[in-house]
Amino acid sequence: MASQYQKSLFDDLTHPDSHGKPLAGWQNQTEIFRGTGAQMTPGALPLDLAGTFIEKLYFLVRTTRVIRVYRAYETAGLTAPFGKDHPSFLRGLVASRHPGKPDGLWWTPARPSLAIENMGLSSMQREGPRRGAAVNLEWNRMDYWIEAELPMGALVYVGRAAPQQEKAAYGGGKLGGGDFQFRLTQPPDVAFTSMKRYTAV
Repeated sequence: MASQYQKSLFDDLTHPDSHGKPLAGWQNQTEIFRGTGAQMTPGALPLDLAGTFIEKLYFLVRTTRVIRVYRAYETAGLTAPFGKDHPSFLRGLVASRHPGKPDGLWWTPARPSLAIENMGLSSMQREGPRRGAAVNLEWNRMDYWIEAELPMGALVYVGRAAPQQEKAAYGGGKLGGGDFQFRLTQPPDVAFTSMKRYTAV
C-alpha cells in the first residue's frame, strides 16, 4: 500500500503544472510504478543515489515542456575552500572533498534568487537554496550558478531532496531538503539546449 508521501509526490508529479509525465517510479531500487508502455531503461538508480531522495523515492519523468534548471558550483583549484584556519583544513578533510563542479548531473528547478542576473548573494542569502536542496558545505561552496534549459521530451529522475547532516568540522548543521531535485540521464552538454553562468559572490 502506498504511503502518504508516495501519494503526495505522485500527485505533485502528475499535476497539470508539473514538470512532465512520470514513466516509472522506485523506492530505493524496488519498482513501485510503471506507466503503460514505459521503456525499461534507464532503470533504478544505485543505492547511494537513491538515498539522496526523501524516503528514497524518485520517478523517471519525461518532460512535457521546457524547464529551466539550476546548479551551483564552487571555484576550481582551491586548496582550502573555507580558509586555512577553518577546522576542515586543520583536520585534513580538504583532500577528501569532491567539490561541486559545473558539469554535474544534479540540478534543481528551484530558482536561487529572484534576480539571478545580478545576484551578489551574501552567504546568508545562499543558505535558502542550500537548505532546500540539502547541499552540505563540504560538497559545494556555491560560488557560482548555472541556469540551463531542459527541452521538452527530456528524461530525468525527479524527487525531493532528502535532509543531510553536515560533519562537525563544517558546522554540524542539518539541512532540511524538500526541494525538487533532478538527476540527469545524459551529460549537461547533451541534455541542455542552453546554459548560462552567473556569479553568486
